[in-house]
Amino acid sequence: MSATLIRTADTQCSYPDCSKTVWQDPDGSYSAYCSRSHLEKAQFTAGELCKNCQTRPVYVENGRSHDFCGVRCATAYRNGTQIRRDAPAQSTESQCKLVECKRPVYVDDDGVPGEYCSESHRLKAVRAGAAEACLFCGLAPKARINDRYSDFCSRRCKEDAVDSAPIILQLQKSHDAYIEVEEQFKDTWKHSTNVPVVHQIWKIYGSKNANDTFDRYRLSLERRTGKKDGNTQRRWHGTIRACTLGDSELLRELCTSETCSLCNIIRSSFQLARAGERTNFGRFGAGIYTSGTSSKANNYVAETGGSSYKSVLLNEVIMGEGIKLHTGDETLTEPPPGYDSVIGEPGGDLNYDESIVYTNDAIRPIFLILYQE
Repeated sequence: MSATLIRTADTQCSYPDCSKTVWQDPDGSYSAYCSRSHLEKAQFTAGELCKNCQTRPVYVENGRSHDFCGVRCATAYRNGTQIRRDAPAQSTESQCKLVECKRPVYVDDDGVPGEYCSESHRLKAVRAGAAEACLFCGLAPKARINDRYSDFCSRRCKEDAVDSAPIILQLQKSHDAYIEVEEQFKDTWKHSTNVPVVHQIWKIYGSKNANDTFDRYRLSLERRTGKKDGNTQRRWHGTIRACTLGDSELLRELCTSETCSLCNIIRSSFQLARAGERTNFGRFGAGIYTSGTSSKANNYVAETGGSSYKSVLLNEVIMGEGIKLHTGDETLTEPPPGYDSVIGEPGGDLNYDESIVYTNDAIRPIFLILYQE
């Protein structure tokens, strides 16, 4: 078992059957994969655990999954001196998770246990509301990989979602993500008006190109600043919706109107070139503006498509090293030297916070929230 420790521009993508060369990050280093989609697919596959210790993920070499996590476990298994650690991270349950079932969980050929005794009980758990459903098929429960739940039940659903992007997938009110986003929306509503009632929340899966550039930029800032994930924060953004996207579970197709900023952002993420088109004013210059205050973002929402609901985007914003300013500077086209973003602090020119980035790569939408005032 050998691994390629030094990658170059000619290194081939590690994903099975892919002949493309790996991507190069802004800092000059090379990934093991050609794209974000192949990286995610490989990570999903890597949920398999070592046949010997049943704790660590199996070693993946050039896209091929081995049976063991490393040489030590492979040798120990063949010599009959198996190394046993704690129970597998994928499941700490020995009994089917369906409440009325007392049977043991299903264990696959590699000795990795599932969470249910059978496929029928996996599906029944979703119907009974005992498990969160896959966001793509809505039938089977979300898969648990390395002690974390995916948005999907299987690699196939994951790949289908990635291949179908850009798309929005509906969250159910019982989902942890729905509850978390709804709480953030309510907790950050700081204006004196009543907090609106949340109607729908959708998870956004953007285009491969937008996600690839976002991930590369985040990695480059993490390496340069030493801040985890490049200091990525969740921030609100209000814009124009010229359709009824997301109003109901049937309205999930992006519209093609050039005036619908919401659908255009979901389709191709934010575009700095369009900064200031609507307001013709930016307190901190020509940047992409968001806020940690949901009620501030609400002030910029415009519904021109006849919907009775309002919509707002919750985004991931890579702040890196941010400079805090209390007084505006409309001449800015980039952050001051040594900084990656501008943070408008309340006081002085501002009543509520603002976060401004000056590159498309620093922001992507992740949730669409529909609400009614």
